[in-house]
Amino acid sequence: MKHTSQVEIERKYDVDENALVPTFTSVDGIESVSVDDAVQLEAVYYDTEALDLLQKRHIVRRREGGGDEGWHIKRPAGEGRTELHWPLDVDSAEGSGDAAASSDEVPDSVLEPVRAIVRDRILTPIARISTRRTATHLVGTGGEAVAEFADDQVTASDVRGGAVRAWREWEVELLPGAPDSEEERTALLDAIEVAVLAEAATVSSSPAKIARALGHDSLSDALDGADQDDAIEPQRATPSARTAPASELTSKSPAADVIVEALRQLVQQLEQLDPQARADQPDSVHQMRSAVRRLRSVLAAYRRLFDDERVSSLRDRLRTLGGVLGTARDAEVRAQLADDELSELGHRTSDASHRRLVEGSLEEYRQAHAAALRMLSSASYYRLFDDLDDFVANPPLSALGEKRTSIKVVAAKVIASELARLRKRAGAAAFAGASGAGGDIDARGDSALHSARKAARRLRFAADAVSKGSTAVLGKKYRHISCEAQRVQDALGDHRDNALFVEHLLLSSNRAHAAGENTFVYGAMSVRAQNRGSAALNESPKALKRLDRRAESL
Repeated sequence: MKHTSQVEIERKYDVDENALVPTFTSVDGIESVSVDDAVQLEAVYYDTEALDLLQKRHIVRRREGGGDEGWHIKRPAGEGRTELHWPLDVDSAEGSGDAAASSDEVPDSVLEPVRAIVRDRILTPIARISTRRTATHLVGTGGEAVAEFADDQVTASDVRGGAVRAWREWEVELLPGAPDSEEERTALLDAIEVAVLAEAATVSSSPAKIARALGHDSLSDALDGADQDDAIEPQRATPSARTAPASELTSKSPAADVIVEALRQLVQQLEQLDPQARADQPDSVHQMRSAVRRLRSVLAAYRRLFDDERVSSLRDRLRTLGGVLGTARDAEVRAQLADDELSELGHRTSDASHRRLVEGSLEEYRQAHAAALRMLSSASYYRLFDDLDDFVANPPLSALGEKRTSIKVVAAKVIASELARLRKRAGAAAFAGASGAGGDIDARGDSALHSARKAARRLRFAADAVSKGSTAVLGKKYRHISCEAQRVQDALGDHRDNALFVEHLLLSSNRAHAAGENTFVYGAMSVRAQNRGSAALNESPKALKRLDRRAESL
């Protein structure tokens, strides 16, 4: 069942039991207030035995009472937090029977967005929180409520620890009527905070009730406490003491530190893309496959820093995942390319060619996406994530990795090696034949070009790992290498995409002919695709020469 989503921007305050609720009459921009009747909120919070959700700053809860009762996921966002919401009967509402018959069982629909975090581990209650809430709506000059002030009397029980705790807290949350810009929203919250702090309140050290329910001042303290608790297994993704924080990395940093951090960010990106791919959000399968390819490339290019067997195992399993995602992505590309071409040629969506080429490819995509979902819900996929987490948390360094050689030295050697690999795979004969006048490329030549494309991609990603993002420690020379390698990759990629499209058109044309359909358009599209492929391929020698010139600067 589809969930609703909103951004939650709020501030919390600790307050004495005897404190008086602010009047807010002096707050600039607040014209009036309205006080609601008190409501009772009963919430149950869930996590794995190792607190995997809290570790990633995610919250899963089931709440009864109030206007938004139901299942909630809260997760970090650029400003505030994103909150996903499902009704209490989410699974029964979509006809899955008694899949969530127990109120202590998290429905499958709620689990999907956090599967990459919890995987196949069981979620059980970690806290039960009862809140008596009195809400005051702060109304702006336009007559619309801009914020809600909540006076909460809280009683919480730590399900695993057995302790019961009670406290009072205030919460200010922005509503849809709040200002549009982040600067104005911050100014409004600051103004409200002045009134709140005037009543002897203090800014809360914990942004979530769950931390206090577990007996800690913050989520970080709660996780540190979990590390010390023999009843809870150690955290799986605790950063290795050997690895420096990203903010401290420089061109003189040990190569292993830089590459482990680059890998850690790629694993995190893969984890973030997982729920998007599951929900089939636009371009999500493509982005996830790209993240898998980037991860494989960085592991391969810098493999001498790590245990070779561990690297090989991860790369093989990532290749399998990428292949499943690639099947779906290829069908998606065929559908889009066919739709664009048919539109360009003036064919209607009711034409037989449109049904066969576009709708047929979209059906192939739906089937391939279903297969990808099965992969993303398999034990092998979850164990791959476990092993990736372990790899970046406890890097299996080789003798070279242990030497702590600087990334400046190691990266220069890696880029030189990857460039030599690209030159070897491309080969003067492959490029000369590819750009010859009117000559078809045989299967052997096509395979060589595809290998060259993959080599260019690996070179590009190896350069990106040390020149972009928080691991950008080597600067513009490596960014230039990446840019030119991408030109080679794109030229060969465009050629391959069009060559595969021509093959698809030929097969579809044969089927259309057998069905008694007009096949003229298939021939016209095939000629156009061949011309595009040839033009792209003719760019590859030029792109490789530019790459060679850039490499001389290293």
